[in-house]
Amino acid sequence: MNSFIKKVGNWFKKSSFGLVVTSIAIAFVVCVGLIVSSNGNDQVVNKPSESINAVESIGPSDSLTPQQTIEKIRMPFSIDATIARYFFDASDSIEIKSQALVNYENKFVPSLGVDYTFENKPFEVVAAFKGTVVEKLNDSLYGLTVIIENEQGLRAHYSGLSEVNVYVDQVVNQGDVIGTSGESVINASIGNHLHFAIEFEDNFINPLKAYDKTVSEVIK
Repeated sequence: MNSFIKKVGNWFKKSSFGLVVTSIAIAFVVCVGLIVSSNGNDQVVNKPSESINAVESIGPSDSLTPQQTIEKIRMPFSIDATIARYFFDASDSIEIKSQALVNYENKFVPSLGVDYTFENKPFEVVAAFKGTVVEKLNDSLYGLTVIIENEQGLRAHYSGLSEVNVYVDQVVNQGDVIGTSGESVINASIGNHLHFAIEFEDNFINPLKAYDKTVSEVIK
């Protein structure tokens, strides 16, 4: 019995010593692990920031800018106008072509533009596209007229005006108010209206086939 007790005591003493040594070893390992982990975290944190800085320095910022919107020809007004006379287009139906003739001095001549009305009331006329005012005249037939030309040579004629808000050599942006609709000799039967024509290199173009297209598409 006594020998057994001694063995148990010796084991306990050895075990206690072993536990102490083991505890110290574990604590040492934990401390080392924390230090290593801390250094590792520092490295991990630094690497992304270095990568971000590198990415930010790649290429100019303007490479991310959105594409500029290409201007398309619009109608020369913002109201719900109606067509009083069409442009004479040989490809149109007979019905449309019959509404594209101007009776002047008992002669029928083809209309070179589209005539718009709005309940026989005056309305604001706006620029169909950006350009420079190249002419402002009082035509004996078409009345007060403004001609605006864009940089590619496409011209817009705004005729039959009662008022004009622009001057020669003025740069006009699309949608800017040019003047107010009015009357003319050649279109006296229509009353208050706007005669709108588009011309390129002395050739007149059907405005109805130019809307919502770029100038390049119209003159090609």
